[in-house]
Amino acid sequence: MRRIRRRGLTGRVTARPVVGLAYAAAATAATVTGARHRRDLAAATKPLPLVVLAFEAARGARSRRGVDNALLAGAVAFSAAGDRAMLLEEFAPDGPGKDCSLQIGASLFAGAQLCLTGAMLRRGARPTASGMAVRTLILAESASVLTVHRPRLLPVLGTYGNALGLMSATAHAMPSPQPRMRCGGWLFLASDLTIINRRHLIRDPRLVGVAEAWVLASYFAAQWLLITGLAEQD
Repeated sequence: MRRIRRRGLTGRVTARPVVGLAYAAAATAATVTGARHRRDLAAATKPLPLVVLAFEAARGARSRRGVDNALLAGAVAFSAAGDRAMLLEEFAPDGPGKDCSLQIGASLFAGAQLCLTGAMLRRGARPTASGMAVRTLILAESASVLTVHRPRLLPVLGTYGNALGLMSATAHAMPSPQPRMRCGGWLFLASDLTIINRRHLIRDPRLVGVAEAWVLASYFAAQWLLITGLAEQD
């Protein structure tokens, strides 16, 4: 007997409440341990939200085309690998190893952004020049910070910033489901902007913890909004 899925007012399949609660619990645990800078606990909890998200995305795989499934799987897989690289970067001492992990993380997340963008384009989204211009202007702030503090990272992180801006602008242009996709695109942008500013402009340890909590909470919220939005079927 087929299980009945809950549907929203638009008639689209929505995420099961139990999965949403599991994701919220996993994201909260990862956010708290990350903000408290507990390496072992952060390493154990940070992968959990993406595991739950992968389960939710896979749930409707049979009703989607193979290309759409591949793009969703790529977005989750690249993000999970990027999370690991960023975890290593977070706890590494200053030096070449830390920069290397950051560049690897940015490259992996660029792959995730391109997968998300490709999935949105297949759903009819067409980013506008004005949407890209606004996001490019916002990202110029973090590029300026990098120019002053870590200019050698600009080629990789600048490329990632372009991929992020394109994804956010494409999410804004998605026909549906809105405003979920729009919010997800903005939250991802805000999360990554905070990473650069937290690491180079904030010195108070208490504010660093607050900023890290925002980075993680906004990131996990963005992932949920974007992946579940793309997993829905018209």
